[in-house]
Amino acid sequence: MSEDKLNTKKWLYTFKVPRKYTKTVKEETKDENGKDITITREEDVVEDVEIFLKRPTRKMFDECNLFYSVKVSEGVKAGLMTRAMINKRYQNDSGALSEEEQKHFNEKYGELLIKEKEFQVVQLNLQEDKEISDEQRQEKLADLVKEIEELKAELEKYQVKAEDLYEHTAESRAARLTNMWWLLFLTYIKFKNKERGGIDDYMPMFAGKRFDNRVEAYELVEERIEQEEDKYVHFEAEVIERSSYLLAAWNGGNCKTFEDFERVQASLDYIKEEVKNDESLQEVYEDKIKVLAGLEVPINKDSSE
Repeated sequence: MSEDKLNTKKWLYTFKVPRKYTKTVKEETKDENGKDITITREEDVVEDVEIFLKRPTRKMFDECNLFYSVKVSEGVKAGLMTRAMINKRYQNDSGALSEEEQKHFNEKYGELLIKEKEFQVVQLNLQEDKEISDEQRQEKLADLVKEIEELKAELEKYQVKAEDLYEHTAESRAARLTNMWWLLFLTYIKFKNKERGGIDDYMPMFAGKRFDNRVEAYELVEERIEQEEDKYVHFEAEVIERSSYLLAAWNGGNCKTFEDFERVQASLDYIKEEVKNDESLQEVYEDKIKVLAGLEVPINKDSSE
């Protein structure tokens, strides 16, 4: 569906997911004696189902913000640190790195600055030896690019280690649960409502008034997904993966327009194809989707939300 046809006051975005099912088909024919008979057979059918991501109301934003605050408090009571606590704890000792690691980090960072400056000098042909050929200069630039990328990769390891601390804060846990809240409350399926004359209607992917009710509905869906051998053609798995990815991007501020959603969806399509072609990436991809949806976070079933 194009942006012009989508009611953007009601919906953030829509996409289609193929759903396969078996239906009973009856055919009227005649037997060898010319008598009318009915033949019944099973037929596999694949249809594209439209999934809609609801645009939240102000009330929903308020409810989700309250949900986030409650989950932060729960995390603190359970012993999780806040980002402020971590910042205060590590502000005087170079963050999460040991003294030796910080020294090595500083050395590599200094090397990176030197290599980047050298790259600029060669690129602008300002080096002392100006008699080098263009081919030699390009080779030198290529070598510098390789060295710069290796240094950046090494520095990134330290950055990841430092950021790992923040992944286990009360705020991070609450943020992941918030992603799940949006997934459960904003994902809708379009269907033909026969009780209302066959008009287009919409029902939530996960039924229930409260968060806990919808978590239970999700768990039932997850059980069905686990029983499916080929999860790549499983309708419910596809809806959850795609909705989680798109809503996480939206919740993170990366999807503000219809074109943004289109771009993120194209990125997801590319990633899914890469995963299909490399079995070693499948588990990593599945874990990433769970993180985006908040599904790896333990849920307190006695919560009042």
